[in-house]
Amino acid sequence: MRSIKLSLSSKSTTGWDAAVYLVQAYLIGEQKTDQLLDQLPENFTGERRAACQSLFLGALRHGHKTRAALRKLLRKKSKSSVEAVLLVSGYEILDAEADRHPKIIHHAVERSKQVVNRFDQGFLNAILRKLPVALKQIKAKKAPAAFYSHPEWLVAHWQEEFPRACTQLLEWNQGIPPTYLKVYNDEVQIPPGLEATQWPQFYQVTGKISWKEDFHPLLNKGNAYIKDPSTRIAPSLLGPRAGESVLDLCAAPGGKAYDMAYAMQGKGQIVAVDLPGKRIERLEENLSTLRSKDLKCELVECDLLEMDANTFEDKSLPSSYDAVMLDAPCSNTGVIQRRTDVKWRLQPKDIENCAKLQLQLLHSAARFVKAGGRITYSTCSIEAAENQLVVDEFLASQSGRVFSLEKAILSFPWETSHDGAGAFLLRREA
Repeated sequence: MRSIKLSLSSKSTTGWDAAVYLVQAYLIGEQKTDQLLDQLPENFTGERRAACQSLFLGALRHGHKTRAALRKLLRKKSKSSVEAVLLVSGYEILDAEADRHPKIIHHAVERSKQVVNRFDQGFLNAILRKLPVALKQIKAKKAPAAFYSHPEWLVAHWQEEFPRACTQLLEWNQGIPPTYLKVYNDEVQIPPGLEATQWPQFYQVTGKISWKEDFHPLLNKGNAYIKDPSTRIAPSLLGPRAGESVLDLCAAPGGKAYDMAYAMQGKGQIVAVDLPGKRIERLEENLSTLRSKDLKCELVECDLLEMDANTFEDKSLPSSYDAVMLDAPCSNTGVIQRRTDVKWRLQPKDIENCAKLQLQLLHSAARFVKAGGRITYSTCSIEAAENQLVVDEFLASQSGRVFSLEKAILSFPWETSHDGAGAFLLRREA
């Protein structure tokens, strides 16, 4: 990524140039989209950054459709630099009226001089001129996966899983996700550019805003958090109360800790656990805004699968809790609109592999629930294999028989109009 940073440092670099660089970096590397965007140079701001982000994410959001169109035009796999130009240009073509296509193609060929040689530039020119027609020939009825820009295997899977709603799901995933801000303090003055939503405390960014002047003070003081309305489901299901002890597992970056701390009225104890790594710093930063004389917030860096009572006792912490939150790592199939690169990263075996890990994590987490206490198991997946089936298998096990399912909430985006999620409240026998 270092070479890309250097390439983007020039003032003459446009948002389009940067988007092509990021798409290429994504194609050849293993970093996620947000990680790549975070590595843009500090001087890459304003309209340039906005254009870059729009083009970069748009190229990936519609990239499977562009690739499907290109398969009819290409004899062999393109270089990553050439494919990056084609994917960005493909999105621009899809997003524009036909009379703008010649300008888009001319601009792409001209700007591509920085990343491809003269031969590839001529090749790009020839392919781009054929691309609008190839894209238009892709029809929803004949090729739904290509039309809605999803992997073939995933669409086939959803056609079995959600036969009546698959098209609605695909359409939802292709939308541009809104930005939401959850405001915890009712006395805070809501800045212009925010509109109230159907979900209490959640505001949607709808106008021009000043992040530095209006939002940083809210965020830095712990009065607000940027999050989707779906994130309210699991904490509200767990229902932590003032004075309780709460164990927050897989806690980074700390969004659910905010919800739980406010539900506890700032009184009690929260112990947040996550794997050592880059996300721990953000988790610690978020916990620091919640700590007070009445609310103890502790951070434990550990693998849940390796945790035992000694892990807590060594830090003078309780080894059993009134309430446990397990927000398990998952396939992310409920948040593809917000994380469009999930379509590129997800593989057919991933859902099954996630379910196996989730069951192990649930067994491990359940050990730390007090008698009469409760645990909420949650995912941001819409897959039955990662939600209900994991819970069913746990409850049927020897260790799970002391628990009972009190309530389950499933969020399907085409029904709830926000990210997908699953949450299950389990109670341990007294």
